[in-house]
Amino acid sequence: MASKAVPSETQRSKLQRKERVILEAARAIFVDHGFDGARMQEIARRAGIGEGTIYSYYESKAELMLAVLQQFWDGLTREAEDVMASVQVADFFGRLQALATYHLATVIRNADFINLTFALRRNNSEVSVSRDHLRHYVAVFDRLFLRGQDRGELRADAILWHARDVFYGSLEYSARSIEMTLAGERGVREQKPVVDDMVALFRSHYGAGGTPKPMAEAAVAGFELKLDKLTAQIEALNEKISGT
Repeated sequence: MASKAVPSETQRSKLQRKERVILEAARAIFVDHGFDGARMQEIARRAGIGEGTIYSYYESKAELMLAVLQQFWDGLTREAEDVMASVQVADFFGRLQALATYHLATVIRNADFINLTFALRRNNSEVSVSRDHLRHYVAVFDRLFLRGQDRGELRADAILWHARDVFYGSLEYSARSIEMTLAGERGVREQKPVVDDMVALFRSHYGAGGTPKPMAEAAVAGFELKLDKLTAQIEALNEKISGT
């Protein structure tokens, strides 16, 4: 039986480049029209290729969407790891500052696609990003936090998943608030104070020797009210994206 010819490096690089073009075009069309409204023909037109070429890479629109999601979240994981590798400071809070700065800016910059991602998770499990890809991304924070505990910089009794939820939840809340001001008449909110407050919160609540302080009832009520309003806005945006 004759063995299948292996593409040369040049051929392989051409195939990979064409696949990147397809994924970039697909992401743009999915953001503009949502998953249900996107058409393979339009994706092919944007990529500058024939529609049949896309099917030589992906058997269906759902498979293409999954590939776009995987590329996006894997890319974010690599970028976050690169940020951690390039940080010159060794202490936990300095490194946390760098990761928070990266995450906040990334969520704002990719707001449209991230909104689409969450809409898909709610409305179409067939093309929802897998938990593994999300787990790989948040693992960057997990490793940083556990390292801080090992070095004695953080309280040994601090619970990792609590800290993770505070980190990503509050930053994503702030990112959406900032993103909503970009198209409005209000002045754009700065990102640095958000990051500084996040680091200060971790220092006071999770720092070694620190005693966690309960949040005042008024502050809790105010936060819950803001969260309810933002949730309603996000749900309305998700409905718009998903075409429901």
